[in-house]
Amino acid sequence: MTQRSIRSWLIIPASNPASVDEAARSGADAVVLDLVEFVTDGAKPEARANVRSAIAAAGAGGAQVYVQTEASALAADLHASVFPGLAGVVLSRAQSAQEIVDLECLLADLEDERDLSRQGIGIVPALETAQGNHAAYDIARASGRVQAVTLGRVDLVMDLRPEPSGEIHLLSYLMQRLVIVAGAVGVTPLGAWWRAPDRGLLATPENTLAAARRGRAIGFKGAMCLRANQVDALNQAYA
Repeated sequence: MTQRSIRSWLIIPASNPASVDEAARSGADAVVLDLVEFVTDGAKPEARANVRSAIAAAGAGGAQVYVQTEASALAADLHASVFPGLAGVVLSRAQSAQEIVDLECLLADLEDERDLSRQGIGIVPALETAQGNHAAYDIARASGRVQAVTLGRVDLVMDLRPEPSGEIHLLSYLMQRLVIVAGAVGVTPLGAWWRAPDRGLLATPENTLAAARRGRAIGFKGAMCLRANQVDALNQAYA
């Protein structure tokens, strides 16, 4: 499976073996083992200790396996995760091109140290702040390892301040801008066009399908989700 064929990206806590097993059976094209959003600080040492086995388990059903980390935890998370079977790294709340360069350097060092294929591990920046979106073009072209870019709707809404309706007028603009940036750089834009009152990544399968179809219509090529029952909808919409 090539990276461009990844329609569904299922994000799960790296610390939850039951979620890993469910993800392996979900039919997701990619499973993202999260070490940032859904793992408490106290649980992170154990999650890192087990992430290598989680990579193997999550990929047992044929999915490509990624880990999700953030700039402040790069060294610890990558040392725990860069092993055979890891397809890439999702960088949560990416803010600058320099963060991508730093991530690339750490990946190269670990690939050399562990006799892995150079450039074999990709990067997917998640743009979840005003600063990250402002730097989107520079972030997307900061490394040849960047495969795709995505928005983080919830964090972005919080950063930009929501309208009274719970929506922000800038969101549709930012989604379309991301598609343009990705096209200019030659990477894959990931996203879906959610509508209130949906919580996006927690939407029903039916609403996920509708949001993904709207996303595909403006140029997205796949999307992330948090529930196994959303996977089929993304696979159908982005087929």
